[in-house]
Order: sequence, then structure tokens, then C-alpha cells
Amino acid sequence: MKNIRWFAFLFLFLLVFPVESHAASSSSHIQLDGKDISAAKGVEIQEVKGNVLVPLRLIVEELGYKVNWEPKTRTVTIQNQNKNQILSLQVDNPMASVNGQQMGLAVAPLLTGGTTYVPIRFVSEQTGIDVTWNSELKTVVLTTPATSSVNSESSRGNSPTQTVTDVEENALAPISQISFTNHQLTIAVNGKVSPKVTTLTHTDRIVVDIPDSKFSEDFLSSQSFDKGGQGAFPVTDDPDVSQVRYSKFSTNPASVRIVVDLNNSAPYHVLNEDDDKVIIAIDQTSDETAPTGPVTAISPTEPTEPTLASDGHAQGIDVSHYNGKIDWQQVAAAGKTFAFIKATEGTKYQDNQFLVNVQGARDANILVGAYHFLNATTADGARLEAANFARAIDSAGGRLDLPPVLDYENNPKGLTSAQISEVAHAFLDEMEKLTGRQPIVYTGNVFAFKFDPTFSMYKLWVARYSTTQKPTAVPAWNSWWAWQYSSTGSVPGINGAVDLDEYNGTIDELRSSLAGG
Repeated sequence: MKNIRWFAFLFLFLLVFPVESHAASSSSHIQLDGKDISAAKGVEIQEVKGNVLVPLRLIVEELGYKVNWEPKTRTVTIQNQNKNQILSLQVDNPMASVNGQQMGLAVAPLLTGGTTYVPIRFVSEQTGIDVTWNSELKTVVLTTPATSSVNSESSRGNSPTQTVTDVEENALAPISQISFTNHQLTIAVNGKVSPKVTTLTHTDRIVVDIPDSKFSEDFLSSQSFDKGGQGAFPVTDDPDVSQVRYSKFSTNPASVRIVVDLNNSAPYHVLNEDDDKVIIAIDQTSDETAPTGPVTAISPTEPTEPTLASDGHAQGIDVSHYNGKIDWQQVAAAGKTFAFIKATEGTKYQDNQFLVNVQGARDANILVGAYHFLNATTADGARLEAANFARAIDSAGGRLDLPPVLDYENNPKGLTSAQISEVAHAFLDEMEKLTGRQPIVYTGNVFAFKFDPTFSMYKLWVARYSTTQKPTAVPAWNSWWAWQYSSTGSVPGINGAVDLDEYNGTIDELRSSLAGG
């Protein structure tokens, strides 16, 4: 996949036209990687409609790219050394072109005193370069990320651009899934990684760079990417997050970048860093009462048992291969009496620890169930995924203790509520037809508002991460069957964090309810 992240970087920083002598404001400065590049150049930072604009010519000179200026059309063309990527900007035009693809600017390029300016907001949005603006000192501070494919001053000219060899490609950690639900960004990686997480402002966002990584083949085939190599999905159920973007950020070193676009500044914490699952949890402080309202806090520390739980409620966990090898005897000794185990995802994938976990839980006398993570966006696709789930259950010996679970918790393709209902019903109907059991629906307390009252016939397993607040009623459900109250629990026999669950009744009541179904 051809990467144009660096070009977007140019889009922001490269530019420019013939320059005339221009009196600089004594308080205007631009620093690139600690070097003041504006002091002797006679430039002045501009502010237009709340946007700070910087002169691109300076950065072009620093990075050594070829620039052509067409005075008749007032268009600047920027070209890399291999002449295989072209970027065009036009004064007073809020649209620019990268290899023929249209890209928008917050404000149009400005030509003043023979110098062209573009907004730093666009720079940071498109490249993720750390950009800070000190309004008191009138100083823009630019910091090139360590994973950027653009050479820094210290290395520029020392060696030609390198490409990733087949051996190096095989050594990269594949990213198989990116999702956002229950106020958390989850990145599934097959291998050990050390992510770099930073925040940027104007606009607010969280940037996650994962060096020595790539997208898995399944991810590439199942997700949509634009011509520039960037993909995105909207987040419609969180008050602080608008969308998640992802792209191959650089090839030397190979890096993947995930950006969480925020509606407002929000604190966060990183969970499971250097593990197979990277989680960025958005910290919340208020109650989760409606799909457009505020939501419950995620505790950055490992929670205790829920303080509002009724005495004697059965306690359980849910796991997948991300939890590694599990000592199920220790789990049982810790009082966990039921477990849901990830079986499948999509139309073909089966968790490689599903059968091992099922057998381990059975041997420990723990009630066993299975869940399927839904990716489908059509009814036909949902039925194919149900068939994959049913095959996995058959491979585990057929009927499990607990009913099969539909895990439907995010909406990356932006389906309407009616479309979500159609897809979910198709899966549930097909699953009941194939297994003879009525499935359970798992979802988040906010996403649950997407389901209409026709789903009230199904039991609800709901996620709401809090040790003090139980899930709230939603149109389809007035009560919950099970409650996932933490994703950062600690259980003997499991290394790292694990999801914690509570059944809405005692273990005897749970066993009794399963006797007839």
C-alpha cells in the first residue's frame, strides 16, 4: 500500500512561492525539532478566523523538496525526489490535491508579502506531527515524530530511503482489529508492541503510533481505505469521540497510526501496553443515562467487586486468546462460576484458544458459554457469520452450558438503527435455527439504545464499566441478565487484565434457569 502520510506532512508544511523581504514580528517564531527556523527569515505568523497559519516555505527549505510556483493560477506544486507523488495547493482555495485526491483545509492558503501560509491545524490533523501554539510568545513548536517517514535534519542526506524487505515484513506485528466501544479504543495485535500515545490540540485528538506493525491481511480485506491509504469509522455513541482513523503511517520504520478524533479534550489512560491488546480508555466522570448524554467513568485502577451487587450474585469472566494461557482451576478457586469464551468473528475466523478454554473451564466445573463478535453490515452477511459461530460450537462438542451470545457493540459503517436491528435479527434468527437455542445479546449500555423493543424477547448481557452504577434501562430492556462491570479486573490464574461479569441472581438460580433451555 502506497503511503502518503509524509505527503500530507508536506501539504501542511511545504510550500511556497517567490519570497519578498518581509518584516517579521519580534514575537513570531517557528521551531522545528528544537531549531528556530524563523528568526532570520523575516516571517510573521498569521491568525485567520481562529486558525493559526504558518509559512510553508520555511519547512520546504528545511526538508529539501522540489517546489514549483505557477503565478498565473497562483498554484504551488510539490514533488518528491522520485517524482511519483504530487501535491498541489492554490491560494484562496480551501481544497488541495494529493496525487489527484481532494483534501480540505480549515482555511484556504493565504498569500501575503510574497509568502504563502497554511493552518497548523491542518498540519497536525493530517500528519500527527506534534504541534503546539503558545499564544503569549507567538511561537509555533513543531516536533517530528520518531516514527515519521520524513527524515529529520540530523539524518537527512545520510542514506537513501529504505524499503521494507520480505524478512522485515514478516517480522512486523499484524494488527487484526480496531474498535471503539464502551469509551475504549481497542487495538488487537498479534505480537508484542510498544505503542507511543500522544495528544494533539486544535482539534483535540489522541494519536497512537505502533512501530514495527502492519495491518493483517484479514483487516485489509475487510476494511475500507481511501486512495491515500487512510481508513476511518464514525463513533456515534460516545459524547467525547467523533471518529477513529487509521493508516499505515510510515515504512521506515514500518508503523501504523490510529487517531481518535475528540469532540472535546478528554483525559485517558493506556491499558495492556506491550501486550497483544492495546486499550486506550477515555476517562469519564459523569453518569451514562442516554445515547447522547454523558457516560460512566472508567477507573484507571483495578476495580473491586461492584458495590451495588446483590449478595450472592454469581460472578464470572469473559475471555479470548488475548488473555493467554489460563489456569482455570485457579479461576474457579477465586469464586468465578461462569465464563463466556470468544469463539468466532466474521465469516471465517475462529479464536485459536476457544477449544482449549472451553475444555479448561469444563474441567474446573465452570459454566461455559461462547460469544461471536459481529462484523456484518447486511442481513446476508449476518447469517453467514452465524453459520461460522455454529460450526465453532459444534467443534466444541455441540451444546454448551450457557446460550450462544451475539456480541454487537460498535457500528464502524454508520448503519442506521433500523439497519442495525435488521442485521441483529438476521443473526439471532439464524443462530437459533442452527443451534435450537435462543441467543443472548451482548452490547454496551449506550449502544443498547440502538435496539428497538422487538429485542426484549432476548436476554441482555450489558457492558457498563463502573463499580458504583448499574446499567440503566433502555427501550428494549428494563433489566439485565448479566452485567460486564469491568474490563480491567484481576483474577488468579490469568495474566493481565480480564473482563469481569455478574449474573443477575445466584449460581443456583443460574443453573436452574439453564435446566430447561
